[in-house]
Amino acid sequence: MDWFLHRFRGFMVVRLTGYSPERFLNLCNSRGIPIWGLEYRNGGYEFCMTLDGFWQVRPLVRKSQVRLRIKKRVGLPFFLRRNRSRVGFGAGFLLFFILLYGMSLFIWDIKVEGNRKYTYEMITDYLNTREITWGMPKAKIDCEALEASLRDYFPEITWAAARISGTRLLIAVKENEVMSHIPEKDETPCDLVASKPGVVSEIIVRQGKAQVKAGDQVEAGQVLISGSIPIYDDSGQVQSVRQVRADGDVMADTEYAFSQQFPLVHTVEADTGVRKYGLMVKAGKWSAVLLLPSDPEETWVYQTNEYQAKLFSSFYLPFYWGTIMGKEVDRYETFYTKSEIQQVSEGIYQNFVKNLSEKGVQIIENDVKILEDESVCRMEGMLRTKESITQVQRITEPKETENIEYERSGEHD
Repeated sequence: MDWFLHRFRGFMVVRLTGYSPERFLNLCNSRGIPIWGLEYRNGGYEFCMTLDGFWQVRPLVRKSQVRLRIKKRVGLPFFLRRNRSRVGFGAGFLLFFILLYGMSLFIWDIKVEGNRKYTYEMITDYLNTREITWGMPKAKIDCEALEASLRDYFPEITWAAARISGTRLLIAVKENEVMSHIPEKDETPCDLVASKPGVVSEIIVRQGKAQVKAGDQVEAGQVLISGSIPIYDDSGQVQSVRQVRADGDVMADTEYAFSQQFPLVHTVEADTGVRKYGLMVKAGKWSAVLLLPSDPEETWVYQTNEYQAKLFSSFYLPFYWGTIMGKEVDRYETFYTKSEIQQVSEGIYQNFVKNLSEKGVQIIENDVKILEDESVCRMEGMLRTKESITQVQRITEPKETENIEYERSGEHD
């Protein structure tokens, strides 16, 4: 404590020489003037004394016929005096640490880990509804309440943990990897009808009565598997009809008309090799860009790499900086070459096939032709495919027994 007080108030290291140094020291002791660190060196005494004490010993110096010489000045008062011309620098240095401490009380970055089904934007949008946003005070965040609210709001999140590290809010979640609930089975009586025309290639009945067989041509809306099952009596007559939810798979050979076109003229960007570089800075909602202006007749493409400032691994600050790289390009229109036409056509066709595959449609055969005129390339043809054509259709009215004619010999297995 004395060490701190001495340096805060200031003290001096002095050298004592003269006729009667012992008398001077005794007088200082009797007057209560503090002296410490007393050492005898090279025919004199060296010791430390306070600034106030130094002014009090002037009469004692004359009375003892000694001489005091200041060797060193130590402490805050002397430091401020030596640097009085740098007050602005010192104030700015102090202000920097005050601002740094102030910013450490807020959240400047939010990180979410473990999320798959729920995107980062979905979770941060929910946080915004709870007024948990970038730039809010850390003291207002209740991590335990936040964890509970995440589990309640997002049904697939089975575990959540929130903690504050530096100026960053870290949220770790674990999503349920199995179904959260088993859907109830729908037992509403229904038929399976054709969703589009085609030739039946395969039929599997799990529940209901087949109305078609492999090789039959069917039209859209035609019943494939009936949910009305006749109940016969001993004489072979239909006694009643039991209605169920028809279930099964019906695969059919179908056709898709393919027709696409694209212009033969396209815009090309040629890199001229000219580059220019710049910087961008951003603080909160304020931003600035340092980049040489471009000629209105020139065309430039820019790429920006942005970084967030941080002092330590988790002490993020609300400041961003980045580099900008621009390259000059020449844009002009030109015709596709033969190889480019083939490449573009193949890309369009493969994208169409991909969309069909995602729907479970298998391509069996294609007959697509590429036709060119002066300005447009057309792709036209038919695709022979294989797919499931079943579609559920609810049985709205029970069918009267007398209006249903079943012939055992004509029933399809």
